Amino acid sequence: MSPVDRQSLRVHEATVNVALAGLLRDDFGLDAQAELVVAGRRPDVLVQRTSGPVVIESEFAPARSVDNDALAKLFLKVGGREVGVTIALVLPSELREVHESALSDRLRASEFKWREWHAESDLPPLERGSIGDLANAVVLAAARSNYLIDAVVRLEEGAYAAGSRLYYSPPAMSAVARVFDRDESREVANMAALMCINAIVFHDRLSAATTRVPGVPRRDGPDATVSRGYVEELASIWSRILEIDYRPIFEQPLSVLREVPLAEAAHFVSECVNTSCAMIDYIHLVGHDVMGQVFNRLVADRKFLAAYYTSIPAATLLAGLALAPRGWPGVEWSKPDSLRDFAVLDPACGTGTLLMASYQQIIQNHRASRQVKSSKYLDMLHPILIENTIHGADVVDAAIHVTASMLASMAPKATFESMNVHVFPLGVDQDDGGSAKIGSLEWLDTQSVWSMFSGAAEQVSSNGSRTKAQVPRPEANLVIANPPFRRHNSATGGGDYKTRVFGHAEEDAESLSARLSEVVNGTPANLVAGLASAFVLLADRAIDASGRLAFVLPASFLFGTSWRGIREMLAHTYQVEWVVALHDAERQSLSYDTGIAETMIVARKLDSDETPPRTAKFVNLWRCPEFASEASAVHRQIRRVPAGVHQINGPPVGGTELTLGSDKWGEVVEAPIDGDAWVGSRWRSAVVGQYAWALVRGELYTSDGAEVAANLPLTGLESVCEISPYHLQIKGSRGAFDIQDGWDHSVRYPALWHVDSRQQRTMLNTPNARLLPKTSGAVGGIWPHAGGLHVACDIRYNAQRIAATLTDTTALGVTSWFTLHVNDVDGTKRDGLECALALWFNTTLGLLCHANHANRSQLGRGRGNRTMLRTLPILDVRTLDEWQLDAAQRLFTELKGTEFKPFYKCAIDPTRIMLDERFMTEVMGAESEAVESLAAVRFNLAQEPSICGTKQPMLPSSQRNRS
Repeated sequence: MSPVDRQSLRVHEATVNVALAGLLRDDFGLDAQAELVVAGRRPDVLVQRTSGPVVIESEFAPARSVDNDALAKLFLKVGGREVGVTIALVLPSELREVHESALSDRLRASEFKWREWHAESDLPPLERGSIGDLANAVVLAAARSNYLIDAVVRLEEGAYAAGSRLYYSPPAMSAVARVFDRDESREVANMAALMCINAIVFHDRLSAATTRVPGVPRRDGPDATVSRGYVEELASIWSRILEIDYRPIFEQPLSVLREVPLAEAAHFVSECVNTSCAMIDYIHLVGHDVMGQVFNRLVADRKFLAAYYTSIPAATLLAGLALAPRGWPGVEWSKPDSLRDFAVLDPACGTGTLLMASYQQIIQNHRASRQVKSSKYLDMLHPILIENTIHGADVVDAAIHVTASMLASMAPKATFESMNVHVFPLGVDQDDGGSAKIGSLEWLDTQSVWSMFSGAAEQVSSNGSRTKAQVPRPEANLVIANPPFRRHNSATGGGDYKTRVFGHAEEDAESLSARLSEVVNGTPANLVAGLASAFVLLADRAIDASGRLAFVLPASFLFGTSWRGIREMLAHTYQVEWVVALHDAERQSLSYDTGIAETMIVARKLDSDETPPRTAKFVNLWRCPEFASEASAVHRQIRRVPAGVHQINGPPVGGTELTLGSDKWGEVVEAPIDGDAWVGSRWRSAVVGQYAWALVRGELYTSDGAEVAANLPLTGLESVCEISPYHLQIKGSRGAFDIQDGWDHSVRYPALWHVDSRQQRTMLNTPNARLLPKTSGAVGGIWPHAGGLHVACDIRYNAQRIAATLTDTTALGVTSWFTLHVNDVDGTKRDGLECALALWFNTTLGLLCHANHANRSQLGRGRGNRTMLRTLPILDVRTLDEWQLDAAQRLFTELKGTEFKPFYKCAIDPTRIMLDERFMTEVMGAESEAVESLAAVRFNLAQEPSICGTKQPMLPSSQRNRS
């Protein structure tokens, strides 16, 4: 054939599909086939997975119809299983010109674009990446969350039904309590049910993968009650499985079947089998997350421990950032033997979501780096990862059972000798002299901890050997965790680390509190911040130089004063690589079933000769990834962000955009870090943070960010004002007063107590409570702090209208309000200074300073305490001239009775706009450019979820199209 003839020929899409399926099969071990006829339809590429089939529809660019083709394949039945996910793949147009003999090599070198479609999808993001990234997207693809909700409900109902069979039978309940070495309780019965359901599901998957394991015995009908003989047959099969492997999954469920009387066991197993059959179909769609979710809901003590479970997309994102191959130059990902010395530890692993995500990311790193392609890589890698790399610990047996079974199920055919997942004791150990045990946090004080994996102080391997031993603290390369957040000695009083887990007594709390205090005393950890700070300290002890920690933490980590020691430790001894925060109005948490704002941090421990950079890149996501494959695309885009991103302390030009396809998913900005608040993640739009940072320097930039429009003297509040005492000194059991709602002019000791946005609409208000002295002597130490100017510490920006108020009579701020006295000023000047401060706090600039400085734990709210107020940046009114103070008094007098709208409506509130403009021009003497700048600040601030919360942003009609 002549060269001209060859150039005139073009490769057909079907030929590319065959080559693509071959690469997915041969290079990545996927069960992929091309151009099959299925139920009268012809999917381009069909990938069969244990978690359900995936169809890839491909088309050469510009691929105008590929999305419709992909949508048309949803719900296609393949071997009785429904296609819940399809991928619309755009093939590079240059592949048309590639000869078939070179097609595989060109596919390996090409970059692709694709969308992942699900039932009821809106337009998904356009992802891009290599064929390895595409293969990973296929592996991670899962159905929409409505399937997960249905599955959780079904599993919860089934586990409760099976657990009830045990709980309401005294002989059965007694037997189960013996198996778990716990007191009899509903929680123990539920966990036994969940573990048996989990074992049956794993049994089904295992029997499909290997002929060595018989299937789950058949029943007479789909809902038939099983016989005693069925229970004995199931127990016999599980006993044979234990001779092969998988003791962590089957040992305790088998003990339940053997210990519970056969009559009760038959009813119990019937419920378990019924539920398991339903769950197998759900797990094909949504993966192991079902078990983790239902575990989260079944354990009544979960909220005591504040143990919320990481979502799979969040885990995928965190593991992807922490295990990015370029961040580990010393690890040869292509060589399985090199991974024997690579250790990943989750010391509070729960149901193992973060360990699973780490496992999958390591597999992806290996696939991407292999020189020799083989579909058998997983059978070779799996034992190495299970026996050497993956380490997990928790204090709840059932959680570890889910972790063990899910890790084992990643390659059911591959056997292994042992697993490094453990249950550590939590509570007072009477067999050890009544000493308190605090789970994996014991590693802070000792090099090894007893493992209680099977309810006894012994380590159990898969081959049945039992060696009484302690578990040494791993020397980890990566510590990845979403630890419990529970606070110690919180405002509820006393040590509230309650440990009623599967029957532990509440009276153990004092001993546990003392033990926790003992192990963190003198360290950067602070138990007022919560248990999470102790787990960060544990991670620091467990990793060597150049190792990493990757954590999900409460957003208070970034701003809270009790977290200061941990922030200083990280800023001085780590390169903080990524801080990820969610600014999604519909969801601000990375864990299931919690409204607590959370953040992610990934940090590399520095060598002794390295200088800490003292800056970090902050990723502010506008959307929460809904799927694992979506999260994978996000972390790939984050890793592509250029080194030189916009600075938070630069002019207000915004952050470096983070996009997927043509969709903006967030911004990245670089910000300084030290022990003070890390404000790089405070705002959805970096431009707001840049305005705030400049304002702290005393600079108000023009609306285009080109130059400074006005200079304002700012300083910390404590340098200007004395702050009234903390509310516990004023009222309550330790306070000088009792307090009652209501006030009139006859009250001798008025107070401003609650914030009431319905009543407190203006800058002048009356007190709303009365103080009742407990003794005559108590008044003298507290009442002199009363005054006329009061500032709110916690502000609900989406409801409250004022941040500060003057009262028409002397009063004392309590709880929600603090009373301020301007320092060292005589009475003739005080009125003007207090008026200037009341005006400042209620301007948009005062709001910006408060919101930038406060702790963000909930959308639409800024929280703080007296310590936060001390350093709050405010206008230094002491520097104002007499004419400025006179102008402030006149302006306050004019506006004191004018009503404000809530802060989140600042961009359309005529009173706020008037205050902003007149304060800037009449009091500060600024020019028109400053007034234009204030309009820009209001416009950007009003769109922030931190301000408006879940409410619709309120913008001027002329500007709405700009948002």
